[in-house]
Amino acid sequence: MKAFSNVLILLIGLTGLLSCNEDTFIDPVQLTTVRGRVLYSVNQQPIRNATVKLTPGNRVVATDSAGLFRFDSVIVGSYTLQASKTGYGTEVATVAPAAGASPVVTILLTDDKTQNRPPTTPTLVAPAQNSTTQSTTLTLKWTATDPNRDSLTYTVLLYRSGAATPTASYTGLVADSLVISGLDYNTTYLWQVIAADGINTVNGPIWSFQTGLYPDYSYVFVRRMNGQFQIFGATADGAVNQLTRSGSNWRPIVSPNRQKIAFISNTDTELQLYLMNLDGSNRQQVTTVPIAGLSAADLSFCWSPDGTQLLYPSNDRLYAVRTDGTGLRVVSRTRTGRVWAGCDWTPQGNLIAARTTGTDLYDNELAVFSSDGSANRVVYTRRDARVGNPVFSVNGRQLLFSADSTNFQNEQGRQLDARLYLLDLSSTAVTDLSRAQSSTGGSTQSNKIAGTNDLEPRFSPTGGNIIFTNTDNTGLNQRTVYIADTDGRNRKVLLQQAEMPYWR
Repeated sequence: MKAFSNVLILLIGLTGLLSCNEDTFIDPVQLTTVRGRVLYSVNQQPIRNATVKLTPGNRVVATDSAGLFRFDSVIVGSYTLQASKTGYGTEVATVAPAAGASPVVTILLTDDKTQNRPPTTPTLVAPAQNSTTQSTTLTLKWTATDPNRDSLTYTVLLYRSGAATPTASYTGLVADSLVISGLDYNTTYLWQVIAADGINTVNGPIWSFQTGLYPDYSYVFVRRMNGQFQIFGATADGAVNQLTRSGSNWRPIVSPNRQKIAFISNTDTELQLYLMNLDGSNRQQVTTVPIAGLSAADLSFCWSPDGTQLLYPSNDRLYAVRTDGTGLRVVSRTRTGRVWAGCDWTPQGNLIAARTTGTDLYDNELAVFSSDGSANRVVYTRRDARVGNPVFSVNGRQLLFSADSTNFQNEQGRQLDARLYLLDLSSTAVTDLSRAQSSTGGSTQSNKIAGTNDLEPRFSPTGGNIIFTNTDNTGLNQRTVYIADTDGRNRKVLLQQAEMPYWR
């Protein structure tokens, strides 16, 4: 009996112990590792020092030089990884690591710039598409916006119709308008606006407009630009338009019918005579034997009175050639040791006036002869001073030219006080027009500035005025075109930064 009681007590104790263990049992915590790498999306290269945040838990680590990161002792469950780096967009990935398994998570970061939305395509405001009769100075207007409210800058490209490269480009514009000037008349222009927000650029469509018809220019002249001569036209009210652009072009002379301009150009290396329309179009070379003499800028030529030929110097020969380049012939030859420099041809008696030089620019003769080269007579001689090329008066009885009133000479051919002179062909009397005549017959000083030269005179088509260039005697500063009465009085500025004028 006692033995049975002991067994019973032991069974009851074991039962209590088993009951106690069942009440306090807890599942063990399972840990794992979360690891991965952060790469650049563009080239799959690793990103160093990218920040990776693990949520929940808000644990943060930085990637190493291989772009790797690692979170140890992570309780098994679902997590969010957030990777970021300055200058790049933040990227998010979700992971649910299992115990004993830690796959590598790859996160690709994209440059912030690719997240930026581009500006809107520029739209036209003015001038209207395909509009005509536009001024040679006008304002281009457009509009564009940016979705991210970034500041916009613009580039405007301007093309002449048919050109492959821009006539002009304007960059770094912050306003949505641009004033352009110096456009050619009767010309179609194309233009395009490119909008940029610092990240993206958007090209606008191609727009076009046409300038108005060519004005009735009263004068043509030359302007020095970037070390070259270029020819311009000007109206009586001062509107100016550039006519030539390639090579160096000078000495424009208008045809007798006022429809063509002949000029000297070095476009073909050698100096040749060219023709073009009044608006600068239809440029064509006339000569094959070059125009030549002691000084290229000193040379001049002329039209025949009927406008069918050009008469020009080429060293010791004076040539005439038809305007289509045919019929080249020698009109006259100088005597040994002299070369031609410039000429003029009047219908009054069909006479030619021409200047020759010796071995230097200070040895000058003016001669008059028949159009066949005969009856040559020297009417003016200076062996110690610069002299310009002569032009006939409208009635053919006088020659107008410039000459230095001093005997100064140097290797550069400088003049100290060049004046305008009028030579009477019947009496050979010479009048100084740069010193105006008083009403009593005496002389009074004109308003020619001391230390300057009067050069390159021409008569107006009516013969009622003269036009000429004035510049300081160093030859280094601005040249100005003046107009005056035929006696030299009432001179006034006509064109600034201009020379070699011709009255159309």
